[in-house]
Amino acid sequence: MAYKVLIVDDEEPARDLMASYAKKIAELEVVGVLSDALSAKRLIDAGDVDILLSDIQMDDLTGIDLVKTLKVAPITIFTTAYSEYALESYNLDVVDYLVKPISFQRFCKAIDKAIELMQFKQQSDEQSSLSDPVLSRTAVSNFFFVKTNRKMVKVEHANLLFIESYGEYVKLYTHDDIILALQTMAFMEDLLPSNDFIRIHRSHIVNLNHIEEIEGNLVRIGEHQLSISKRMKEQFMSMIQRKGLI
Repeated sequence: MAYKVLIVDDEEPARDLMASYAKKIAELEVVGVLSDALSAKRLIDAGDVDILLSDIQMDDLTGIDLVKTLKVAPITIFTTAYSEYALESYNLDVVDYLVKPISFQRFCKAIDKAIELMQFKQQSDEQSSLSDPVLSRTAVSNFFFVKTNRKMVKVEHANLLFIESYGEYVKLYTHDDIILALQTMAFMEDLLPSNDFIRIHRSHIVNLNHIEEIEGNLVRIGEHQLSISKRMKEQFMSMIQRKGLI
C-alpha cells in the first residue's frame, strides 16, 4: 500500500526537493505540497494524511504549532535549517528531525522510521481483539511479556537497558534487540520495579544497573547517551545516592 505524504514548507526550493525525494520511494504517495500550515491543517483534519513532512519556521503558523493544534497528528517528520528546535520537536514525539540541507539518504532513513511505525500500528489494530499489549507482572516476577509483530516476547528486567517514548508507542532497548510496543510510558513506569528503573526524561526510563557514566545532564548506557531533564534531575540523583551508587 502507499502511505499518503503531505509536504509543508514556505520555501519553494525546499518543497520541490522534498517532493522529488518522496516520488522516488514506491511506498509513498504525495497528496499535497503546500506553502502554509493553515492549509495543511485543513487537509490533515480531513483525514487524508499518513505522514507529515513539515518545515518548522513558517510565516503564519510554525510546524511545531501546527502539530500542537491537531487533535490527531499524523506521523510527523520536521525539516528545518535551525538545529536549536530539535529538543522541542523531540518533546512532541515526532519520528525524526531533518536539518537542511537534507540528503536523499537521510530523507530515506526518516521515511523508513515512519513506515516502520505505520506498519506496527496496522498490526496492532489487527490484533485489537487480543489481550492487552503488555501483561502486568506479579509482585515476584522479574519479567513481563510484550506483544509485538504478532507474537508475545518475554522481557526480563535485568536485560532491559532503557525505554524510549516513540509517539503512541514505546521502544524497549535490551542487550539483544529493540522491541516496539503499543503502550504508554506511564504504564511502563508503573509496571517496572521502582528500585531499579527511574524516569529521567519524559521520553526515557532507564535501568540504573546499566548506567555506565553520568556527566552533567547526560547518562550513558552502552552506545546511547540520554538526557536527564532539569525537572527530574534531583529525584534521579537522590535515588542514585540512596542505592549507594555514589
